[in-house]
Amino acid sequence: MHTWIFQGNPDRFDLDSFFASQPVLFVWLVTRYPDEMKIGDRVFIYRTGGELRTGAGIIAEAQIVEVPKPRPEEPDALPFWRGNDIGAGNEILPRALLRLVKTAGTREILRREWLLEDPVLRDLPNLQMAAATNYPVGPEHAARLSAVWDRTGVDWTRNESLAGLWAYAQTHGQSVSKAPGSPVAEVALLIGRVVSGVYNKVMNFRAIDPRDERAGMSGAGAVDRRVWNEFYDPAATEIRLSELEHEFNRLWRGEGDTLSPSSDLFQDDAAFQSAVKAFTEAGLPNLLVRDNREQASRSGRPSTRATLIRRYDRSPLVVAIARLRAGYRCEMPNCNHPLFFDQGGLPYSEVHHIEPLSEGGEDTLENVVCLCPAHHREVHVGSRATALTEVLRTVRLGDGETKEPN
Repeated sequence: MHTWIFQGNPDRFDLDSFFASQPVLFVWLVTRYPDEMKIGDRVFIYRTGGELRTGAGIIAEAQIVEVPKPRPEEPDALPFWRGNDIGAGNEILPRALLRLVKTAGTREILRREWLLEDPVLRDLPNLQMAAATNYPVGPEHAARLSAVWDRTGVDWTRNESLAGLWAYAQTHGQSVSKAPGSPVAEVALLIGRVVSGVYNKVMNFRAIDPRDERAGMSGAGAVDRRVWNEFYDPAATEIRLSELEHEFNRLWRGEGDTLSPSSDLFQDDAAFQSAVKAFTEAGLPNLLVRDNREQASRSGRPSTRATLIRRYDRSPLVVAIARLRAGYRCEMPNCNHPLFFDQGGLPYSEVHHIEPLSEGGEDTLENVVCLCPAHHREVHVGSRATALTEVLRTVRLGDGETKEPN
């Protein structure tokens, strides 16, 4: 699958009100690369700053369910066109049909200024050439964009706060830089946070540190204070640097078993999907026999690779069995999200780990479910994520009738 940025001008179309209405399906003008867009491609919706030059950033995520073809605007979207562009929606133009996956809340918008300061995302094509509507996103940009999109607006975990403390310790007593290669930028890339977020966390620790009289930021939470108390020695009035360095390396540089929580991502590279397809063609009974045979030699914990984010070498056999076992359908009870078919003519579905790999979950059949893209995203970043996870545990255990929480 490819990743795209689709851009919209708030002076022409009321993007905020439109996405606040939570449309299920909507169309978007395509002026470039229509032949390269495929069903299932991921789309990030970017709001330009308009005439006021404020508020620019990524505000929503969607998925292509029909490739571009000449069509008018959807009737439900016509009232959101503004000024002289009110009639523009009636024009028959190439438009892709999209399904809304996520609308960013106020804390979740990826601001333009954050993208520009990012060591990777500063080169996004829409930031370099802002006049077009559709932009392809390369693999490196897509991986980084996915990581920060998933983590922005989400409360920091203990492991992420620890990484922030490491960046603080590296810069203690110095000016704090956000430049590429700085400790702040390094931590941002490792944990899937925006650079300004890590900088703010460093300033939070400055405010906690009794040794530093300079002004910090007062936003430190209970998790930050627990991490500070874990590594700060009040008797010696110093941070236990060797312990902090060891734990940071173990968590974030692959020198141990606990890995980045920002990287429990669906593995979609071509080689992996090719292996899944090959397994699938063998049929479910044959795959179950093979899985039983391999269990003794295959660890439930996948190996990892360090890239811009931490990647897990998942088993294509487990993915193939999970899809066949579910008949390619979403296993969330009473799922009514619209499905679409992939290029092979099968219902598109994704495989989710109930206990995340980043938190010690195993890459086994007992720990995976088949989900539609909407539920897959929701169980990762939605407000009901905890409740939905409990439902999926019950589904996998087979403990009678279950239903999706309200």
